[in-house]
Amino acid sequence: MFHSFYNDYQAEFIAVIQSLDYSVIETMVQRIEEARLSGNQVFLIGNGGSAASASHWACDFGKGINVEGSDRLRVISLADNSALMSAFGNDAGYENVFVEPLKNLLLPGDVVIGLSVSGDSENVVRAFRYARKCQATIISLVGEKKGRMKQYSDYSLVIPSSNYGIVEDVHMFVNHVISQFIRKENEKMQVLGDL
Repeated sequence: MFHSFYNDYQAEFIAVIQSLDYSVIETMVQRIEEARLSGNQVFLIGNGGSAASASHWACDFGKGINVEGSDRLRVISLADNSALMSAFGNDAGYENVFVEPLKNLLLPGDVVIGLSVSGDSENVVRAFRYARKCQATIISLVGEKKGRMKQYSDYSLVIPSSNYGIVEDVHMFVNHVISQFIRKENEKMQVLGDL
């Protein structure tokens, strides 16, 4: 019984990975690299498992892409400060836990990346609306329902599944593909600099 479930899950994951829009992922690489090289910030947001994924992205882009002498990416997951989230959640409502910190930090040219299975998380949608007013680049990674996040995004990677596990697995796949690619490019630049 488990073996059958395992095979089905694996098959769906592989099929979803193979169907991703490569051009959107390549554009994400470009926007993140532009932010890194220009000193703009990247903000990551999500709820539940997607909040944990946002933290993981921030770790991989804050540390994992770096080699000695490379330009650093100014990256933060807004889901990581539980005191601030609970303060805004209590006083301004949970729907505002991401937009309120963005009011303190977001500048034109920054990048806001939202991770979601439903694509319809109210707190992420509000953050996207605010980011649009601030002339930030908005990127979403959403499940097949797309939700309102897609309509507020400059770039949206639609993950063609409604299985939250598959969608969140793909969030991490994309994170690792992009962050490891940037690290390898940084390593190449370091080698060229040493010649």
